[in-house]
Amino acid sequence: MAATYTPCPDVRFFLALNYTSIIYRPLTQFEVDLTITWSILFTIILIPNALLVGVICFKRSLWTHSSVLVGSLCLANILFCFLYILPVKIMVIGNSIHPFTNIYCQLSHNVIQFAFVCCMNFHICSISLEKFIAITSPFWYNQISIYKSVMFTSILLVCWILPAFVAFLPLIIGWWRVCPYFCLISEIRENRKISLQAWHIFWAFLMFLLPTIITIIFYVRIFLVAKDHAIRIRTENQTNSTTTSSSFGLKAVKTVAIVVGVYVLLQTPYNVYQVINVLDKSLSRKLNKLHIREWLFYLASWNSVASPIIYGFFNKNLRDGVMSLFWRCKTVRARASSSSTLLS
Repeated sequence: MAATYTPCPDVRFFLALNYTSIIYRPLTQFEVDLTITWSILFTIILIPNALLVGVICFKRSLWTHSSVLVGSLCLANILFCFLYILPVKIMVIGNSIHPFTNIYCQLSHNVIQFAFVCCMNFHICSISLEKFIAITSPFWYNQISIYKSVMFTSILLVCWILPAFVAFLPLIIGWWRVCPYFCLISEIRENRKISLQAWHIFWAFLMFLLPTIITIIFYVRIFLVAKDHAIRIRTENQTNSTTTSSSFGLKAVKTVAIVVGVYVLLQTPYNVYQVINVLDKSLSRKLNKLHIREWLFYLASWNSVASPIIYGFFNKNLRDGVMSLFWRCKTVRARASSSSTLLS
């Protein structure tokens, strides 16, 4: 027996009835305000991420595994801006007579959003794994090895391919079907409620809970290793190591607290709401009237601003690369102004 799906509306039918507002709908005041706030965030995300990607690409000394992972995260943030924030939140893509626009509208809300958020969170998890390997196996980490290159290449491929595959999974297994002439996903009728609940819970688990748990475990292990290193320094050199070891341990605590704290603070509310939205419909309806989901996702998207700033600041090579770029620009500007003064 063939599976039955929810019906796919057709904008051409509504246009034939002169319901042009289904395509040419004016934006509400809330949508206008939302567009402005997302436009500001779009610009703020682009600046630090594009800066780090540029520094990593043009400075050969930064072509290390650590910097490449950070650069890949910044690239994911930039693509998230252009493939999701720009068309969905700023241009407010909607129903159209063109099938491509309708299909992209459906995929952007259900597939592209999940794929990029999951991809960025996987990158953050991978960076914690890289730092854990660097501090627990420094001799192996600093060696030039084909196995190490293969491992980090595999990590990058997992960060990009796995989220994309899982995001398209409901379409692959037949839970969803795209509607070419309306911005609405057609869902399978059989066990629709159970499938929707299972998907959203799995969404929250894979997109947030699993990367968060792994990231916290790795950073706690990094902190314990750093603490053990500080204790060993203190025992080996009793005379002047108290200040050094305490500062070393304090720096480790600050790093773990900032990296994990900012990530959890920005991401947790939205993912908790996603689960509530499926399990408690009455509560979700009340929250939807206040546009809670929109603002929580806006808050979670600020992680795309925080992550390049945090990882760029705590990575000495990246920090030095950014500072050298600023000094170079300042020197070029000073030379240009001095030459213009001499010519005048």
